[in-house]
Amino acid sequence: MLIKDVFTNIFIGFNLNNSVGNKSYSEKIYFIQKDSIAYTNIVEAKLESKNVTTEIKEKFFLQGRDIIISVKKPYKVATYQQIPDKKIVIPNNFIILRGINMDHYSYIFVTNYLEKIGIPNFFKETGKTELKISDIEDINLPDISKDKQMTISPLVKDINARSAIYSEILENDDEIVKYMLNMVIGDEE
Repeated sequence: MLIKDVFTNIFIGFNLNNSVGNKSYSEKIYFIQKDSIAYTNIVEAKLESKNVTTEIKEKFFLQGRDIIISVKKPYKVATYQQIPDKKIVIPNNFIILRGINMDHYSYIFVTNYLEKIGIPNFFKETGKTELKISDIEDINLPDISKDKQMTISPLVKDINARSAIYSEILENDDEIVKYMLNMVIGDEE
């Protein structure tokens, strides 16, 4: 089944550069960045916060079960689990897949398929270097029963969550070691 037949909405994120400011309106919001994504998960600590003076349509805020795909290298795919008390905007360097047909597909399965197989195969077969909505719409998802998807989805979700945590730890290990040394010998700076 084609992606365009599985999701009710496929669109590009919000372009803050083209927005018109409204000085009487101000709100703190969070933005997804490419480095906010690790192993199909959104890393809350890596969200960028900004105060904006532009009202943003509700459709550009992440919603549960949204799948987001970066349009340029590195091509990252993530799914969204609700983060309480944070309004997260998807910028225009991401494509959003919203409204999955849950009778046929698990959003966790689709996210992992696109990240690990679907998008890499698309680039290998086409030689393209950037994703467009029309490219995403025509990616074919494997015809696997929902029962089989649901069998592997929790395992894949747990593996990716653990990998994201380890990735974050490894990325920050120098800072952790420095902090621990400073705790023992005192702050040298």
